[in-house]
Amino acid sequence: MLKITLGITMLLSSTLVEAAPSYTLSRQWASEPVLEVPECVLFRPADNLFYVSNVSGKPAEKNGAGFVSKMDLEGRVVELKWASGLNAPKGMIIHGDSLYVSDIDELVQVDLNSGEILKRYPATGAVFLNDVAADAAGNIYVGDSSAENGRIYRLSAGKLETWLKSSKMERPNGLHMHEGRLLAGDARNGHLIAIDPKTKAISPIAVTDSGIDGLKPDGYGNFFTSNWKGRTTLITAEGKTVILMDTTESNINSADFEYLADKKMLVIPTFFDNRVVAFTVVNSQSN
Repeated sequence: MLKITLGITMLLSSTLVEAAPSYTLSRQWASEPVLEVPECVLFRPADNLFYVSNVSGKPAEKNGAGFVSKMDLEGRVVELKWASGLNAPKGMIIHGDSLYVSDIDELVQVDLNSGEILKRYPATGAVFLNDVAADAAGNIYVGDSSAENGRIYRLSAGKLETWLKSSKMERPNGLHMHEGRLLAGDARNGHLIAIDPKTKAISPIAVTDSGIDGLKPDGYGNFFTSNWKGRTTLITAEGKTVILMDTTESNINSADFEYLADKKMLVIPTFFDNRVVAFTVVNSQSN
């Protein structure tokens, strides 16, 4: 287990923010501000590209202007509007030849070969669909992180239905399938839980001091998390929260990020700041 303590404060424009001695972050690049409210970044190894969802408007606005962009590993936009005709796309996951995107009250299936929309799956009662995950069997999970309808839906055998609603889970976001369990953060209170896909049993993992948006394991028993308002944190194996970056005072958001463990790269969409910013993550205790 890693033992991590708080360190020094830095700035986004140059280095960074309260980083622990065993983790330091340095900025690699920032994309040009041509994106339109980027919410989620997802890497596809097959083509060595990032896919970026663009809300292009208000987060719950059905304007038909939302789209998905392609971006290379240096932050250059390869195709700004690769997949279009969406409303306010947010979380994404890849399974097979399809990209699944949450879109307010629908889960949208996009052809990875063409960028064309293959199918839209309405989520009954959904208010604010957010993050998406997939299991090995190809079931797709999407969380509604609204206060009115907090639950997780599952697409299985072509049907999207409510899969889990529980008093132990309020506003699920930051979905991630990890070691056979579905991890979920809470967009309101920072609870991090693990759900058994077979029994739906919920196990608590940790409680942070702010709501969770993005969630990815670091490979050492800890989890990177983001709070939409601008905080990027690490939940340690001991359940402690370490602030890695805080840009809330600069009004730079920290949305649903991607982490490439083999490249030690943390890639964060800045939402209303209209950029994607990449950082190198250095863990001195892994050497």
